[in-house]
Amino acid sequence: MKPTLVTSARHVLRGHTSWVYTLAFSPDGQTLASGGWDEWIRLWDVKTGRQLAVLEGHKSEVYSLAFSPDGKTLASGSANNNSVVRLWDVNTATEKNELTGHGNVVHAVAWSPDGRWLASGGYDRAVRIWDIDGDPTTARLQTTLSGYKHKLYSVRFSADAAKLYTVQADKAVKIWEQSSASWQNGQATDPPGETAWVHATALSPDSRLLAAGYGKHQPDRTVIGHVEIRDVASGRMVGELLGHENWIHSLAFNSDGSQLATGGWDGQVRIWNVATGDELARISGHEGAVLAVSFSPDGGRLASTGYDQTIRTWVLS
Repeated sequence: MKPTLVTSARHVLRGHTSWVYTLAFSPDGQTLASGGWDEWIRLWDVKTGRQLAVLEGHKSEVYSLAFSPDGKTLASGSANNNSVVRLWDVNTATEKNELTGHGNVVHAVAWSPDGRWLASGGYDRAVRIWDIDGDPTTARLQTTLSGYKHKLYSVRFSADAAKLYTVQADKAVKIWEQSSASWQNGQATDPPGETAWVHATALSPDSRLLAAGYGKHQPDRTVIGHVEIRDVASGRMVGELLGHENWIHSLAFNSDGSQLATGGWDGQVRIWNVATGDELARISGHEGAVLAVSFSPDGGRLASTGYDQTIRTWVLS
């Protein structure tokens, strides 16, 4: 099917000196944060493409970013020789706190919708819940969730913050429920069939669907990018997306869950209709693997980045 979503290049943002691994839009869509292997976080004006600030403090690669719901605080997670979560004041571009405890790469950070809690998870096979309570400077560890067999790729709170969804590298989803004083149950949903190790996962905004991306080896030794869409409750596969010519490395749902962006080692970005599996757009421009993709909150823009150290923003219509 011919792509139907019109895309146009908006900005090419330069400044990073190594691979860029993670992106996050602010809740109002006006600021884009980027982080990567040069250990720096950069803030960009989405409309003009101007660099607003550089956040310095991490002593290893930056793997994950997330703005608080009010947009005032940015959380960042870093790699294994300095595996910490840092909290930044977005307006002043200053560090407010350093949260320690992880023993390996912090691959995912996520805020609860009310901004009270921050979840972080990564390669040490544990999820930590931090109590922010309105003041990043006094944030404290509330609890550590363990029992995982593999490294963590994704974390997401439910809309009412009563549940926390976590995803391992083997696509297994574990769901925790909040009681008055703790997180309990840790109900696990393992996908049926053969286990495939993935490079990227993403949960839909309503946590109903899980997207998992990887590469399938072919008889001629080539690799085809493969994305599975699974129902979280049952683990059943409800769709699959094929088209990338190499491994999938990045995934992102738009804000209503109707579209999924994928980035791969083939240097391409694709946008898909989640319900039908139709390819809506195919975007080229990067040189090398696309390591991160992110939709703006209103769905009108997409940002992508990767090995070529550039961040590219695209207008969608």
